Amino acid sequence: MPQKRDITQLRWVKNKMISSLLLAAAFVLGLRTQAVLGFIECSVLDYGAVADNSTDLGPALTRAWQECVIPQVTTTVATDVLLYVPAGDYLLASTVTFDDAENWNLHIAGNIYLPFDPDLTGTMLTFENCNNILFNGPGAIFGNGYRYREGGDLSLFPNRPRLIRFQTCNNIEITQVTLFDAPMFHVTIIGDNNVAHDMSIVASHIGETDGFDVSGNNNYVHDVSVENGDECVTVKTPTNGFLAERITCKFTAGCNIGSFGSGATGVNVQNVFYSDVTISNSDAGVMIKSYPNCQGTVKNVTYTGFTLDAAAYPIYISAFWMGGTDDTGTLEISDVTYENFVGSGTPTRPGVLLDCNKATPCQNIAFSGISLTNTIADQFTNACGTGLSGLDGC
Repeated sequence: MPQKRDITQLRWVKNKMISSLLLAAAFVLGLRTQAVLGFIECSVLDYGAVADNSTDLGPALTRAWQECVIPQVTTTVATDVLLYVPAGDYLLASTVTFDDAENWNLHIAGNIYLPFDPDLTGTMLTFENCNNILFNGPGAIFGNGYRYREGGDLSLFPNRPRLIRFQTCNNIEITQVTLFDAPMFHVTIIGDNNVAHDMSIVASHIGETDGFDVSGNNNYVHDVSVENGDECVTVKTPTNGFLAERITCKFTAGCNIGSFGSGATGVNVQNVFYSDVTISNSDAGVMIKSYPNCQGTVKNVTYTGFTLDAAAYPIYISAFWMGGTDDTGTLEISDVTYENFVGSGTPTRPGVLLDCNKATPCQNIAFSGISLTNTIADQFTNACGTGLSGLDGC
């Protein structure tokens, strides 16, 4: 009998050992699977954020980034580490700067609201010297910009905050987040190889509400919708390589290049391509706009596949957009193509208006498939090209 008890006990111990080993193996395998397929989540709720639309989210964003994100970024896959704003309503009452940020994801699932604060200035979310950042939704940011522009007066709070800025940043992606009515300017991107796509901006129909202002090399904006009263998707200097396609603009100032500011020197914009753009009830369709005292180069620009509905100045190049008529500039604009423009302008403005510097006339401006209604006669000054009646050949 004792021998039988010993054998039974040994079998029980053996089975427990096997079970423990199997559980340990499963646990280790689970860890390995998580390491391969999972990600690290740094929730702002763990660093002082409260989804009450009252507690300032800014300090929690900074703490989560510094204490959780930075120490755990070990790969070049941005989605491996998330700075996470969960569902809920949050107040962003202070500006946040992510300096030298790289290889992580700001994932906004909740709604972020800006307060009305006359002393609030700067940019609410700034990325500086950054690389490989994913900024995505499906959340939203509500700027409450109308509260800073009571009665449409842009001078009430001239230092009111901007919304999002990527300064000297490369390989960033911003997508699937909705932006509502920034106090001033929504998204500024300065850098190379950046992408903005599949997102919407909705703002008041008033100036200084730019949608996307982009400069740098090889940047790409696609499948976005902008409703505001200023720039839709616009290229700034310097730029070499920009693509925009499948863009919808409502009540905007159009998809433009510039402006470059009074007395700007060294303007350099090259290799720009816009395609499949719909613009309605807007102050302009497409513009290249400058001051009369600027210097530099704009060349190799193509606009194709535009549908316009009540767009004032459907096609417009002007060295005299602002700054008077004293023609002292030498901005060289050349090799610009407009093709397949259909729709309507407004009854008091030309469908095509080219007004360039006398010292450096616009060269090789080509038109094809232009079918615009509800406009007055085209006007050309110091410009040459092909495809329109009355436009001198070069």
